[in-house]
Amino acid sequence: MGRLDGKVAIVTGAAKGLGRAEAVLFGREGARLFLTDVDAAGGRETAAMVPGAEFVEHDVRDEAGWARLVETVLARHGRLDILINNAGILRIGDPVTLTLEDWREMAGVNIESVILGCKHAIPAMIRSGGGAIVNTASIGAERGLPFAAGYCGSKGAVRSYTKSVAVYCAENRLNIRCNVVHPGGINTPLQDGMYAELAEKAPRMRMPVAGEIPTARYADPEQIARAVLFLASDEADYVNGAEFIVDNGALAFAGVVPG
Repeated sequence: MGRLDGKVAIVTGAAKGLGRAEAVLFGREGARLFLTDVDAAGGRETAAMVPGAEFVEHDVRDEAGWARLVETVLARHGRLDILINNAGILRIGDPVTLTLEDWREMAGVNIESVILGCKHAIPAMIRSGGGAIVNTASIGAERGLPFAAGYCGSKGAVRSYTKSVAVYCAENRLNIRCNVVHPGGINTPLQDGMYAELAEKAPRMRMPVAGEIPTARYADPEQIARAVLFLASDEADYVNGAEFIVDNGALAFAGVVPG
């Protein structure tokens, strides 16, 4: 018996990286999946890895697309139990060099998508008798990354918004939980892109994972996906408004600011 048997789930940003790992793991645990991404080829490739999964090409900044997606899920299965707001992007820029264009792009994908996803998923989950929402933030919401100031700001917004959703659902007795995961570094295309952009735009900037820290290594996506699975499952039925830090101890080590 799977931990998500009978559950219907949406996973955004499912074309690669963490979203793909979540999709594969959730499928293995019995969920019926709707996977979304702007990368149609990657999204279809992920869906082919999960029996019964459906892929919907969707820009998570598009509210009309969210409405259509949730309507499709309800038409197919009559319920929505789980929403994983995983889609995210990162653009390099410190507080002086961050461009308004990059900030607006990150804000749209990283936080507006969460706002829209929750807005349209909650009514569907009410019809289903309850549900679980898991939002993906970052340890960048908890510590300063000078080379990714806008990214940290957008993920900090995800952190705070999660708590607002959790409190709203609890006060209205909706039986919907909302939690946030803060991954450390993950071996994903997003992480690879960050390093390439960092090398180009800020070659003298210290790398975010330093060799002198004993726990300094990146996670495999599956290691983060397992924490998300727990929060999405009924095993976490007493977990609401919580922050799950999955970083191999990175935040426990004191940062050093060069003198």
